Amino acid sequence: MKWFKNNDFKVYDSRPHGLKLEGCGDFAYNYDRKHAYLGYGFRTDKEAYNLVKEVIDFTGTEFHSLHLVSELCYHLDTAMLNLSQGHVLVFPPAFDTHSYNLIKEVNGEDNIIELSEEDCVQNFVPNAIPIHEGDKHYVVGMAFSPELHAKLTDLGYDVLITPYQEFRKSGGSIRCSVLDIGI
Repeated sequence: MKWFKNNDFKVYDSRPHGLKLEGCGDFAYNYDRKHAYLGYGFRTDKEAYNLVKEVIDFTGTEFHSLHLVSELCYHLDTAMLNLSQGHVLVFPPAFDTHSYNLIKEVNGEDNIIELSEEDCVQNFVPNAIPIHEGDKHYVVGMAFSPELHAKLTDLGYDVLITPYQEFRKSGGSIRCSVLDIGI
């Protein structure tokens, strides 16, 4: 943190408040940035959402807290992925009933693509990266079941697979190795 402070970055430390906030793994915008989500439960405290709102300007963005309840999904980016055309990949058992219903309400039930345990846990699909460039929509991930690959392709996404099995052994995948700077 010292380097960031010394280089005029605004730094906010949650530790003095006694709160756990794991960062980008528990935070996500939806495709048009009109909604933002903070996952809490295992590695981030619900109250951390107030700290995030002090640091990030959410003007024009509605903020939602989502309760993670499955130990299979310790971060938000292991349970859901917002895609560039408004679809949301979700592993329903990861969330309490209220949170899952909120995801459906905010995004529209027709835009929800429920993930199998295989795609969520083994393939780590929620940790993939959605990319939108011009009229092209991509989903870059480590692996996809044939059924999910076909569904995404039918919806107009180019599904790109990149080998990440070695990095996956660390507990993360593609999303964990990039920094989204919001451009």
